[in-house]
Amino acid sequence: MLLEKLKSQGITEALEAIGYNCVEIFGGLSQEAEELYASYSWRKVPCSVEGIRNAYVVHAVPSEEQLKKGYAWEEWFFQFDKPEHHVLFLEKKDFCDQEIFIPEDDQDHPQEIRGKDWYYFCDTKSVPYFHV
Repeated sequence: MLLEKLKSQGITEALEAIGYNCVEIFGGLSQEAEELYASYSWRKVPCSVEGIRNAYVVHAVPSEEQLKKGYAWEEWFFQFDKPEHHVLFLEKKDFCDQEIFIPEDDQDHPQEIRGKDWYYFCDTKSVPYFHV
């Protein structure tokens, strides 16, 4: 279900073009996690930040209601030839070690993400946060 959605929206191709293997990342999700991520909005967004491979980032954006319930927005990219997976929340979690404010006029992130403070951590394994 999720892999088919990602493929039909060009997300699989976008992730693989920057160096990710979608089957490795998304192929072993639990049924619940697969349904959750299939409900997310998936986007390939141009990014002007220095060192971003192919000048774009892939975003998995939950609905506004899901965000308010504590679900994470996630982004995958390569920067300076290193894979990056950020898991971001509207409320601070004990495991979040970084914080960012994304202004309303930001052009490097999806519209619904802008104008908010985010608390996040970098996942070195690049697996979806809700994978089990």
